[in-house]
Amino acid sequence: MDPSQFKDYYKALGVAPTADQGEIKKKFRRLAREFHPDINKAPGSESRFKDISAAYDILGDESKRQEYDMLYHHMQSGGGRPHPGGRPGGPGFSFEFGNGGASPNIEDIFNRLFGAQGSSQNPFSRARTGGFPFPGGQGADGLEGRLRGNPMGNNRQAREKTPEIQMDVTMEEAFQGCKRPLDVHTHQGVKQILVTLPAGIVDGQIIRIGGGSKGSDTLAGERLIKVKIVAHRLFRLTGRDVELDLPLSPWEAALGCQVTVPTLGGQVLMRIPADSQSGNRLMLRGKGLPGSPPGNQTVVLHIHTPVAASPAQIEAYERFAQAFSFDPRREIF
Repeated sequence: MDPSQFKDYYKALGVAPTADQGEIKKKFRRLAREFHPDINKAPGSESRFKDISAAYDILGDESKRQEYDMLYHHMQSGGGRPHPGGRPGGPGFSFEFGNGGASPNIEDIFNRLFGAQGSSQNPFSRARTGGFPFPGGQGADGLEGRLRGNPMGNNRQAREKTPEIQMDVTMEEAFQGCKRPLDVHTHQGVKQILVTLPAGIVDGQIIRIGGGSKGSDTLAGERLIKVKIVAHRLFRLTGRDVELDLPLSPWEAALGCQVTVPTLGGQVLMRIPADSQSGNRLMLRGKGLPGSPPGNQTVVLHIHTPVAASPAQIEAYERFAQAFSFDPRREIF
């Protein structure tokens, strides 16, 4: 491989190697609008637009980014052997054989991304033809979709044919990270590998493994593993953000209190303000899935009214009604 062909895509987008997908997407949208050749006629804008388009095609795709990060780490360390799938400066994916195996080939990754074999599928190819996508009328998502629609040519069709395995994980496993055994076909027959899922993996994330050379004790062809985070009895998940319904008694909501609230990382104490209403939303920052930045946990308040099951309890409700001149329907008439 020719190291001079390597491109620092993090530098091209102006983001850190630890940036999350949301930050990368936001930076790409801003730069794409700023340097689009149909908008910016300044010298060099077309070349700059090609660079950021190529960078986002790799970094905006989680599975491509995992491969690029291995190569990036290798280049930054002067050729040192990276831990497979690691994100520079942070936790990452890896896979290892239960009784010996091989890491993905750095030179193969380099050739796929920058080598002559990929010249007809280079992310710049669409830009070279002059077919620049334009965001007018479709917003940022339209711009992103057209930039990433066909820039990789036949490589996209190859990805669609790559075998895909769904791996179900719990929210707790997504929060803490875990290792999962997986039976796969290798050149030496069926073997069991351990797939390492890092803390903070999100639903729908893709892990790419395999692709070793023939005759070696590696996977017989590349595999894509798609992570599916299964439903939880307490929590709802959106990206890295977690949502929880919290029951309260009427007096807790009216007077305010401190209650114990479950999170994926354990129980925490939370202050409920006085005069809280059902549907109020309180936030526990950083209590969602790990990441850069981590997700948050939203607590949705639900006031539950106890059943009056005895004469004394009925009398208590009657005194309560007399003490308040409260009409809950005053806003609808």
